[in-house]
Amino acid sequence: MDKKKYYSWVLYDWANSAYATIVLAGFFPIIFADYYANNFLETTRTLVLGAANSSASLLLIVFAPILGLIADRKNNRMFFLILFGLLGIGSTLLLSFVGENNWALASVFFSISLLGFMFSNIFYDSMLFQFNDKSSYDSISSYGYAFGYLGGGIAFVLSILFLFLNEDSVLDIVINKKIVFIFASIWWLLFMIPLIVFWNDSEKNASSQNRALKDTFRDIFDDKALFYFLLAYWIYIDGVDTIIRMAVNYGLTLGFTPNDLLLALLITQFVAFPGTIFTNKLAQYKNTEFGIIFCLVIYLLITVLAYRLSTLTGFYIVAIMIGLVQGGIQALSRSYYSALIPKGRDCEYFGVYNMLGKFAALLGPLIVGLITYMSGSTRIGILSLSLFFIVGILLFIAHKKFRHLY
Repeated sequence: MDKKKYYSWVLYDWANSAYATIVLAGFFPIIFADYYANNFLETTRTLVLGAANSSASLLLIVFAPILGLIADRKNNRMFFLILFGLLGIGSTLLLSFVGENNWALASVFFSISLLGFMFSNIFYDSMLFQFNDKSSYDSISSYGYAFGYLGGGIAFVLSILFLFLNEDSVLDIVINKKIVFIFASIWWLLFMIPLIVFWNDSEKNASSQNRALKDTFRDIFDDKALFYFLLAYWIYIDGVDTIIRMAVNYGLTLGFTPNDLLLALLITQFVAFPGTIFTNKLAQYKNTEFGIIFCLVIYLLITVLAYRLSTLTGFYIVAIMIGLVQGGIQALSRSYYSALIPKGRDCEYFGVYNMLGKFAALLGPLIVGLITYMSGSTRIGILSLSLFFIVGILLFIAHKKFRHLY
């Protein structure tokens, strides 16, 4: 294995995880509540935040498979990764200049930044297929996610430390914490440079040259094992992504302070580093299928505990549980899927993979927002996520039966 290629690939997860922690999961929901949309009721704010998350996912759903097919034909996944990475970096930077109560503009820049983040990950994920040792996919994928969470956690700590040391500042961008968007952008840009320098795409594979998008979906539907896995993934990753995106907002509605929630997020980040490695070892001890089901059962318990939350200690316990399995379910799902798809059509198939994942991201936050709005209870909204994990487990079990028939 080319070590420079491998380490630069892992380092990109380290790079864009600063966006995932600082912007997506951490500060944006807090700044949105306290600054961009501080005149909204919490139920209305939850609905708007869910819509902002879902709008970017809608665009990814439409274009991800098409771009994946083009990237395979032209063998230029790195071009697309850089393009969408810079889109995410630039729009994140612009968030720092949005004014108070300008919730619409903040939502637009946030949605664009999220779009860049998600699209760049299509081509990043597909690069896993270019490491030739298929038996090592679980470990390669898991260490990518593990160091991503570690890097995101370190970036998060540094941003909090900067705000603490400058709490007496008179600058609006510091007082209202918007400077963290600048920090996240610089971190993302800086640590993506090694991948640009050291990564070289493998030679073109003729199998993708004359294919149309309808061929991709026909082949997936004909392969029942692959079809049922994608269906299961579509459902359960909905719950995972929604918990990531809505957890801080949920904590705010329960009366916890922003500092309490940032500490909980920090706990999740640093638990996720050993947690991802642990779930990888669990998969090696048994198998990848067992590791995935283990993670989903823990997530089901998380939704029930979150519904019954009443203390800050309980919130921190939930944060630890999320950290234990969050990286594991993502890493094992990615490597498991890589082992199922045909060689030479990685971007094509990962376009569909990310399309389904983000179609879930389109529905999840919106469903939680709507149920919260209609019921007047964020607890009922968060409990609704348990259905995604129950159905996901059942569909994954069905997939296993089809796979073992071949």
